[in-house]
Amino acid sequence: MTVTVTRFAEATTMPWLGGGGITHELARHPADGDFGWRLSVAEVEQDGPFSRIDGVDRVIVLCSKGRMTLHSPDAVELQRFSPYSFEGETEVACTVSDGPTRDFNVMTRRGAYAAHVATVVGGTAMAEVLPGAEVFVFCMDGTVSCGVELGPFDLSQLDTAATVDATAGAAIVVTITH
Repeated sequence: MTVTVTRFAEATTMPWLGGGGITHELARHPADGDFGWRLSVAEVEQDGPFSRIDGVDRVIVLCSKGRMTLHSPDAVELQRFSPYSFEGETEVACTVSDGPTRDFNVMTRRGAYAAHVATVVGGTAMAEVLPGAEVFVFCMDGTVSCGVELGPFDLSQLDTAATVDATAGAAIVVTITH
């Protein structure tokens, strides 16, 4: 088994287009130009709008203990460690009533890529690697093992099936298909 790891400290950090936070990009394809898919951690520092990204499907998972509510136009309070999906062209604003939060983001170019996002909290799960799929394990909290030890906000890419052990933490398993 080969496991590629991106430590959070190695992520590419950039400000949001509209301000209000920063993004730590952990993985993307292709490496340059417009992405087909992208995995990142956002630091949401204040209330405000999300960037509109037409033709992109988004999944957001709140990692921090603080609250985040999305407005589009109905209010949806995100639950910690629970995936929430929406289309990138949807007008979305957020409020962070407890102060800054961090969330994990999966973005896929609609019609070219699709993502399946599952969480493992305080337990174990098997991460399968299907032909032609890209599979990632992200540590949301604590420590997670998947052939390698991950700390908070570390990401690993698997090339074969692996047991994801999140008994001492919380993990996300992302499967991207083309």
